[in-house]
Amino acid sequence: MSTYLTHGVILNKDNHKDYDAKFVIYTLGHGKISAILRGAKKITSKLNSHLEFFSVVKIMVAKGASFNRLAGAQLEVKYKNINSSTSKTIIALYFLEVVNLLIKYDFEDDVVFEIITRFLSLLDDGKSKQDDLLCLNKNIFELLDHLGYKPEIKSNKQKGLIAEFNKIVTEIADRQVKSYVMLSKLFD
Repeated sequence: MSTYLTHGVILNKDNHKDYDAKFVIYTLGHGKISAILRGAKKITSKLNSHLEFFSVVKIMVAKGASFNRLAGAQLEVKYKNINSSTSKTIIALYFLEVVNLLIKYDFEDDVVFEIITRFLSLLDDGKSKQDDLLCLNKNIFELLDHLGYKPEIKSNKQKGLIAEFNKIVTEIADRQVKSYVMLSKLFD
């Protein structure tokens, strides 16, 4: 079993067995990975508090025969304003879900990691809902463009843009973005 240290952003977290959790993480240098944290649901779990959404985490991953295991975690950057604002939380959840849908496992691209961390930083610093929506649209466009999808923009309004981007992401991923419902209600 080999191990490596890297930085990552949590894209998704699911239950796995009785006390474990399965994380989907976009990492620097290794791309999108999934890893199991044993005992994550136990009150005595030491790593669980470091593995928060909307943060950059330094992690140690132990590669196993059938799955990766999280062997260590340390919170590096926490975007506090995202966690304290419902609208920022919904926007960040939508963006991370889009990244999760568009990126395949083991697709190593550090530019995607930079787009994710820059988005979280700009969203955390945003002063209004309109700034946050502009940040979302700009970064989704940048992500789609970087991945080679070259989206054509037909709307000149920010609310219309997010609907267009959602349609493009749905077509590419061949799946609905679940958090879009919350996002669309936020800007009605």
